[in-house]
Amino acid sequence: MKLAGVSITYNDGYKVKEWARWYEEYKDELYKLIIVDNGSEVEYLKQVESLFSDAIIIKRSTNGGCTGAYNDGIRKALEDPEVTHIALVGNDCRVKSGGLTKCVELLDSDPELGMVAPVLLNADSDIVADFGDIIANDLSLQEFGKGEKVDDIPVEWRYCEAVTGGMNVSKRSFYETTVGLQDENLFMYSDEADMGLRARKAGVKMAVTKEALSWHQHINPPGNKRRHPFSNYLIARNKVYLGKKHFGRGKQLAIFNHFFFFNLLFSIKLLVTFKWDKLIYPRWAMLGAINGLIGNMKENKYSKL
Repeated sequence: MKLAGVSITYNDGYKVKEWARWYEEYKDELYKLIIVDNGSEVEYLKQVESLFSDAIIIKRSTNGGCTGAYNDGIRKALEDPEVTHIALVGNDCRVKSGGLTKCVELLDSDPELGMVAPVLLNADSDIVADFGDIIANDLSLQEFGKGEKVDDIPVEWRYCEAVTGGMNVSKRSFYETTVGLQDENLFMYSDEADMGLRARKAGVKMAVTKEALSWHQHINPPGNKRRHPFSNYLIARNKVYLGKKHFGRGKQLAIFNHFFFFNLLFSIKLLVTFKWDKLIYPRWAMLGAINGLIGNMKENKYSKL
């Protein structure tokens, strides 16, 4: 086993010390660590270089989002013919020592498997956040076992349709020959559904195992208790885009209607209850659905970071 780990970062000074501490738990399982920076400030980059002195650091000049940055790291890993497996490890995730190795062992035990994820738990708990997903009709992910204690789930591992995007391990061939790199039109969000659907079409299976434990620590920037409204834009846009990509125009229109009219009704409810400060969230979702419908997947006046 020669496992390359890929992590991405962007001005994450508020959590970089925790990230470095979690890295100590799994670093001995890695053949190499590749960190892709999405155009951070110079002072933050110096912190990363100091804390991860053993890593290969790719410095992007622009923000490529999750998909662009992960692809840069995956490409770098594939340049080395010695690399046998690739792990994507989010910098707000912790994985228990030995977990990545367990994922590799499961992958290598089943020729049909291309990607395996550790069970994902809520921060510092034994409560399941994600034990593998079903891709629903609107292309959202339905998490198996969510809210249960991990020890109460009777199976050690299970096949699933999609796995967590920021905590998974793949065979080299998954990216190199069978499924391919992430779709950079997505920028961030919905990459899990896209990769799951592409893997299914390629005849490659995914699985999750609780022999490997991971935790989504989910550290937010100071003062931020919820996602930026921009997230609503990307989620709606990307789902509408994926509807056409994988199933055609009819599916795209159905997903557009789901997101647009649900958020239109939500907007009306907020208006009549005088919660005008929250209108920005459904507004961004509706704008995202419109841009997904017309195929505008690039930065624009609504999505520019």
